[in-house]
Amino acid sequence: MSISRKVLESLNSLGVTLAAKPDFPIPVLPREITDLDDESLMDLFVQFNQWNNHLSDARAIAVINEREAERSLETAEAQAMLASWAGNNKDRVAVSKASRAADPKVVELKEDVDTKYAFRKLIETRAEDVERDSQVVSRELTRRTSDYSGGFRARARKFTT
Repeated sequence: MSISRKVLESLNSLGVTLAAKPDFPIPVLPREITDLDDESLMDLFVQFNQWNNHLSDARAIAVINEREAERSLETAEAQAMLASWAGNNKDRVAVSKASRAADPKVVELKEDVDTKYAFRKLIETRAEDVERDSQVVSRELTRRTSDYSGGFRARARKFTT
């Protein structure tokens, strides 16, 4: 059983669940965000936050999976080195390293580590994009709630992103 699966089971036993994938696509930040009415703006903010929660959890799982793959690779490299060792001091370090690097299991595990690394980087990038868009919406919400003059909302300070 993978480490991430064990961790998820432990969290579930404590009643902690990860954020589910929202049933809608990641929203697109409108170019004219100030044109949105208050309800639409708040809905957009909620959508970004739901995606941000989901992507943050996915990023954590990706990091755990990547670390697990690295550990499997280290173990396979050590096993390959022990299997190729002839038991004498004449074995050269370079030959031992080359033998270990060429071991089919080590090659396969290195590819797995690289794949998990790439996946994590893509998840991180997407999560950062969603977070930045969420911050823009949050700033617009803050601007609107602090933009009262004489009991009504002044829309004179309209801006675009």
